[in-house]
Amino acid sequence: MPPFFLRFLAAHSLLIGLLPFFLPVWLWQRGMDISGLCVLIGVSGLAFCVSLSAWQHVSTHHSLNYLVVLTFALEILLLITVLLTSSSALPAAGLMLPLLIGIGNGIYNAFFWTTQRTLFVQSMGNNDTGRRYGNFQIVVGAFLKIGILAGGWLLDLGGLMWLLLISVLVASAAAFWLARQPPQPLQQESGTRWSCSLKFQDKQGSHTVFRIDGFFLYLESHFWTVSLFLLVREDFSRLGIVVVVLAIVFALLFWLLKNSIDQWAGNRIFTLAVSLYAFSWVLRAFLENSMTPFWLFVNLVIITFCSSFFRLTFNKRFFENARDYGAVRYLLNKSYVSQWWLGIGFLATGLILSQIKLDSNSALAYSYWLAAVGSFAYLFYRKTYLPANSPSP
Repeated sequence: MPPFFLRFLAAHSLLIGLLPFFLPVWLWQRGMDISGLCVLIGVSGLAFCVSLSAWQHVSTHHSLNYLVVLTFALEILLLITVLLTSSSALPAAGLMLPLLIGIGNGIYNAFFWTTQRTLFVQSMGNNDTGRRYGNFQIVVGAFLKIGILAGGWLLDLGGLMWLLLISVLVASAAAFWLARQPPQPLQQESGTRWSCSLKFQDKQGSHTVFRIDGFFLYLESHFWTVSLFLLVREDFSRLGIVVVVLAIVFALLFWLLKNSIDQWAGNRIFTLAVSLYAFSWVLRAFLENSMTPFWLFVNLVIITFCSSFFRLTFNKRFFENARDYGAVRYLLNKSYVSQWWLGIGFLATGLILSQIKLDSNSALAYSYWLAAVGSFAYLFYRKTYLPANSPSP
């Protein structure tokens, strides 16, 4: 992969580990419940959709250096939002806190993830997507976990202000450094509009998968992080250590699989990966504090393997379809559809949960059972692109 992309990726992975990774559990410790977390995710998804138009404008009218610097500026804006809300009297159980942080998080995610995915697709060759994605994840994992260890330690010491200051300094230094680097040119392609993306159809089953994938990504990044936090008895440092240990397993699995995945029979392996992914959600639903440390660790390793294997095979298929369809446009269609549906879905869920009496552990377990069943919808996703009557932008 191009050096510019790796540096961009490493810097943002470190920053995500320092604070954004801990946002769900930090808010949880402040008193936010599952319904509040759902509202935050929903607002973040809708803010992501709104921000994609701005990303398209910036990516076509400005240099890649400008776009990259802007992603760091938006992360600093998210950090400032966290700082202002943490120092205010806003109650975590209300709506203002998830609303403000959700907007900041959605805008930052739109610019960072869309830029990252576009640069990754540009770096792809022929029949090497699995290997490249494996290398990509190893780089992400290494720097993300360094950030998580440091972030967990500082949060346990009550050093949120120091953590925010360090994050701002790292983001500023990275932005300054990358602004002076010769970047890989960003491919200029025709974009798309929100309304067109919601009508997007092809013969790969993309629209069906786009609608559900956002839900699963946030279940993994927010709900599952809360579950791990509860399993380690709400200790930030322990959470960091557990995540890093699992990341070592994650990196080892990717290293073993990344050079072979491109040679395997696609549909059979993909079906196996989806089945294992569904099984991982069943295991999540059964995890409890009462388990012995040994069996808890065994279950966590199995969950990590099943999820890692699925994400490797799914992203191989996704990025190959993106390359065949038209990289940027396909990525934008995916983002619009995924973020719109998760935005509406999580907002509705949050409002429903706020009106019924359901303890957090039960809500998490029910979510994982639904995810186990819903995982099989990924089987509708096929790999060879065949043009269909998709709307023009």
